[in-house]
Amino acid sequence: MLLKSISAKLTATFIFILALSLAFYVILFSITMHRDAERSTRRSLPMIVTLLQTEFSSITAPPDVNNAEVTAEIAQRIPKLKKILQADYMWVVRTDGSIIKSKNAVIPEHHLTIVKEMCQKTKLAVFQSLHTEELQALLFPLTMGGKPTTVVIVQHPTWPSHKILLDFLVPTAGTGLLIGLFVLPLIFKTLRPLKELEATVINFATGDLSERAVPVHNDEVGRLSRTFNMMADNLEQMTRFRHELTANISHELRSPLTRIQMSEELAFLSCEQENYSNVKKHLHAVRTEVAELDGLIEEILKLSKLEMNTQIGEIGACDITNTLRRLMRKNAPIIERKHLNVQTDYSHDCVITCNYPMVNLALSNLVSNALKFSPEKGLIRVNTISNPQTVSIEVFNTFYRSFSTTEQVAIFEPFARAEGENIPGTGLGLALVAKVAEQHEGSVTVQNQVGGILFTLTLPRVLASHENVRKQHTV
Repeated sequence: MLLKSISAKLTATFIFILALSLAFYVILFSITMHRDAERSTRRSLPMIVTLLQTEFSSITAPPDVNNAEVTAEIAQRIPKLKKILQADYMWVVRTDGSIIKSKNAVIPEHHLTIVKEMCQKTKLAVFQSLHTEELQALLFPLTMGGKPTTVVIVQHPTWPSHKILLDFLVPTAGTGLLIGLFVLPLIFKTLRPLKELEATVINFATGDLSERAVPVHNDEVGRLSRTFNMMADNLEQMTRFRHELTANISHELRSPLTRIQMSEELAFLSCEQENYSNVKKHLHAVRTEVAELDGLIEEILKLSKLEMNTQIGEIGACDITNTLRRLMRKNAPIIERKHLNVQTDYSHDCVITCNYPMVNLALSNLVSNALKFSPEKGLIRVNTISNPQTVSIEVFNTFYRSFSTTEQVAIFEPFARAEGENIPGTGLGLALVAKVAEQHEGSVTVQNQVGGILFTLTLPRVLASHENVRKQHTV
C-alpha cells in the first residue's frame, strides 16, 4: 500500500529506522554475549581440568558397569564438584556410553550438539531438552583406572532468542516507543503548516486569488509560504491586468471601428451618388483610422510582452546621450511646426548596460509625450544626469496645469489620460515607460514644476541580474 501523506511517510520511516536499529543492536548484543561467554569459558577450562584430575586421581580401578564400588565412589564425588562448579547437571560417561550420576539426580532426556573443540581436547556443546532451556555443556576427556571417560558439565546458559527478547529487546522497544511519543507529535506539529498551505493552494486554485498563506516560522515551510505568496501576488496582478487590459482594449477599439464603419457607409453613399471626390475623402479617413488602429495594437502587444517579462532585444551597452540626440533630430519637424523652444543639457558619461530596444522605446515615448502635450511656442527641456550607480533622464514640457497626487500615480496605468485632455493617443506610452523602468530595476516619476511637468526616468548603470551572470562566468 502506497503512503501518500508526508506524515505517514515520516512515521513509517521512524518505525523502520527504530526496527532496523533494534535488529542491529540485538545482533550486536548477541554476538558480544556469545563472544564474552566463550572467553569466560576458555579462561576457566584449565582450572576445571585441574579440579577434575585432582578429584578423580584416586580412582585406580576402571569404572566398569560391574565395578559397583568404583561407580558408587564416582557418584558420591559428583555432587561436591557440581556445587563447586555451579553446574545444573553433571555426569560421567563410560566407554560403552552408559553414564554415572549422583544418587537421586534426574537428568532429563536431552540432545548434545557439539559446537566446537576447545583447548585440552575439551569440547563445547549445546544441551537441548524439552524440559529445560537451552544450556551450555562442556565435555572433558578424563582417564580413570586406565580407561578413557568423559565428564559432562552442564552449566552456564547460552543467550537464546527469547532471552534476548525479554532482557534486551523489550526494554529497548519500550525506550523507542517513549521516544516516539515525543517525536511523532513533533512531526505532526511540523506538518501542520504544510497542511494549512495545501488548503490555501487548493482555495487559490479554485479561483480565490486573494487567498494567501500565513508564514509561521522562518524554516523551509515558512519560506515556501512566502514564495507562494509572491507567486500569488504576481498571478493576481497579471490576472487583474489582463481583465483591465481586455476591458480597456474593447473600449479603445470601439471608437476607431465605429469611425471606420461610418466612413465606409459614407463612401458607399458617395459611390451611389457618383461623388468620387467624397469617396476618396472617406477612404482616406478609413486609411487613417486603420493606421491608428494598427499603432494601438502594436502598443498593446509591446505592453503585453513587457507584462509577461518577455525580453525584447538583447542586453548590451547603450549611450543614453546619443540616443536622446538621435530622438530629438528625428522629431525636428514637430519641433519646427510647433515653434518649440528646446533646451538640452547632456552629461558625457551616460553609458549603461540595458535592453536597448526597450530603453529606446521608453525614451521615445517620454519625448513624444512632451512634444504632444506642449502648446505652440512651449518649452521642452531634456537633461541627462550621470551618477556613479545610475543615469537619470529628465524631460520637462510646458503644461497649463499641475497634476493632482492621484494623477501622478494613475498617469502610468494603461490607457490612462490626463483629466480634461482630448489629444489623440493610445494612452499606453507612459505605461510602457513604467514597465521598462520596472524591468530595468529603475524608476520613473512625475513632478509638478513652475510652468509645466517634469518626468524623471532613472536607470541603473548595470542590471543586477546581468551583473550576477557576469560574476558567475568570471568565477
